[in-house]
Amino acid sequence: MEFKFNVNKLLPRKINKVTHNLTPEDFKGDRRELNECQRLLSRILDDMGEASARAQGLNKPITSALKLRDTDHTIYLLVDNEANNGLGSVVGLLKTGSKNLFLFDETGEHYQLQARCILDFYVHESRQRMGLGNILYQHMLSEENIRPVKLAIDRPSEKFLAFLHKYYRLSKIIPQNNKFVVFEGFFDDENRDVRSNRYSLPPRTSLDDGTSGNNNNNGRNGASLNGVPYAASVSRSFGRYAAARPPCSMANIIHNTAMLDQSAQRTG
Repeated sequence: MEFKFNVNKLLPRKINKVTHNLTPEDFKGDRRELNECQRLLSRILDDMGEASARAQGLNKPITSALKLRDTDHTIYLLVDNEANNGLGSVVGLLKTGSKNLFLFDETGEHYQLQARCILDFYVHESRQRMGLGNILYQHMLSEENIRPVKLAIDRPSEKFLAFLHKYYRLSKIIPQNNKFVVFEGFFDDENRDVRSNRYSLPPRTSLDDGTSGNNNNNGRNGASLNGVPYAASVSRSFGRYAAARPPCSMANIIHNTAMLDQSAQRTG
């Protein structure tokens, strides 16, 4: 994507990293130059974000200068320094960030993780199928010291999935209940806090089969009903309704429970 200003002066590296302060990592200048740098860089981020949204068929951009502020997100911008008569052009964008995600592994075990994610990935249409996307992706992996399989992908397009399969052999997707995609190997070496597993069921408990002599099960004292083993139905609660509740003081007053307990203790 070409701009009327000098991109090479603003983004001198082939791949430039931009964070929440909206300045390139090599920026040096006074207050006036800082304001001008942020203004021009905001223009690049907004235009590239809109182009990415159009390419993915999204209703609105997911990358902009405003969205980058006050986040831990990082944007990598790929520049062609020789384009636009030597002014340079921006040909690729890759945005990463951390998200608190609830995810399931291959066995259905539930994890709550602060995962590193790919939030946006775009290469200009005029520069696709030239290996530039892989150059940008490899640079990001090196900068963040992370393996491709350990990244969660936010709403990847079919092109992105094909890219991951071609260059990184990632194809076995683990289904999730959210918009993120993870692949087999993502959960390797991860520790699961079982207390955060709000989707897990309580362990099975053995039911009274009616063979005890102290329980006649309303006349069904045998262990079978018409020759079929019988087990008394048990009502279970799951989730937050299964948690123990403190005694209700108002209920004790209404039913005089507290007074009865005290009387029993005195007479006992």
